[in-house]
Amino acid sequence: MSNPLVVFVFSFEGSENSVRYRGFAKKLQNAGGLADCDVLTVALENLLFIVQEDGSADVVDHVSGRSLSQASLVYMKGKWGLPEEANALANFLLYNGIPFMDTSALGAVMSKISTTMKLWGNGISVPFTLYAHKHDLLFKLLSDHRDSIGEKFILKDARGAKGKLNFLTTADEALKIFDEYPNVQFVAQRFVPNDGDYRVGVYVNKSRIVIKRTRSDTTHLNNTSAGGRAEYIEPKLVSKRLLRLAEKAASAVDLQIAGVDVIVDKETDKQYILEVNQGSQIVTGAFVGHKIAAMNTALGGAVRGRYKRARKQPTRMIGRRTQVRLRALGIKRVVAKIDTGAYSSTLHAENIRISQNNDGVKELVFNIVPDEQTTTINGEPQEIHTTDFFDQKVRSSNGQLQHRYSIKTRITVEGRVLPVVLTLSDRSEMGYPLLIGRRVLRSRFIVNVELNEDGQPEWRY
Repeated sequence: MSNPLVVFVFSFEGSENSVRYRGFAKKLQNAGGLADCDVLTVALENLLFIVQEDGSADVVDHVSGRSLSQASLVYMKGKWGLPEEANALANFLLYNGIPFMDTSALGAVMSKISTTMKLWGNGISVPFTLYAHKHDLLFKLLSDHRDSIGEKFILKDARGAKGKLNFLTTADEALKIFDEYPNVQFVAQRFVPNDGDYRVGVYVNKSRIVIKRTRSDTTHLNNTSAGGRAEYIEPKLVSKRLLRLAEKAASAVDLQIAGVDVIVDKETDKQYILEVNQGSQIVTGAFVGHKIAAMNTALGGAVRGRYKRARKQPTRMIGRRTQVRLRALGIKRVVAKIDTGAYSSTLHAENIRISQNNDGVKELVFNIVPDEQTTTINGEPQEIHTTDFFDQKVRSSNGQLQHRYSIKTRITVEGRVLPVVLTLSDRSEMGYPLLIGRRVLRSRFIVNVELNEDGQPEWRY
């Protein structure tokens, strides 16, 4: 069994003995520390970022050739010189379940590479992507991954906007671009063949505006700022899958108000996220009237929902466990554990699988089995079929990332019927079949940890 790998990260490469580079780890080792560990010092400027379209990604140190996915612990000692690269690395480590310090590197940075890593970590499809801070290292990546990136690919400014410094180019032409813009960091992506893209306005977490953008004959860009043609489309006429993808992308980068660019590969019909932009062109650009009206509706709903709901439905008190009903799933009663540290809610289910219904539509099928803490409506196991589901990456209690399916349904808690998103999982080894997180609790319930599921004081802890 190999030794644990401890990685120290600095922004820039330094001398062998400098305490701002390899000398830092050496001093720790000379004092007797990290005796049973392999130690690696890397520079953010030497890291190679690779995001594949099959859902995998890697960050490799160019100097040593080692993947940071092998690390047991990462200490980002010097990161502020290259905050975008630090943020991208931090997200890679986070979604690989690798402990790192300091988590302040996960702060709000919105370069294209950090956004791409956040999207990848949340299981959202992006075109094949390559990035390195240094132009010569990016050119090496382009050469090593020519088959995946394609003969012609997109090379764009990692901090660019409105299609500026966005090129459809070849590797040889990229060298000329690097020479012309020596101080610009570029991201390379596979060019997705398309008949236009969609700018989706996600306002207060919901897709409310859709503008289809189609390029002119003189450019590869669909942006209206680059001469593209804009067409307003009512959201109800757009596929729910595309709208949901835009909402997931905005959520992945922690934006409640965003302009999300979705592109559809015309050869495979697969949807990709190109970019997620903060508060993009709401009162400017094309179809301003539609955007302002949608924004006002979104903000008005948020105000009413937050402040009027509490007055209409007073906050109730529940214990650290509670009894709930999930009628649509055939559950008459199930004991739920309340977890204010968790955001989402998880339900125990068995034999979770994907099938097709009689109409050929893909559906999620799973079983609810009655036990001591779960009572079904007829006392028999329930087989549930639903087409309203999605899959996502979820971090388990032991820190591991797993693909899990989630469904939308309604839950009855203390007599109140509420919408809920439930992640399905095997909780047979857990204490309770249902865990309720704060997404359900907030603004609705106060948790008194001294009460049990019957609302009675219970002093055993």
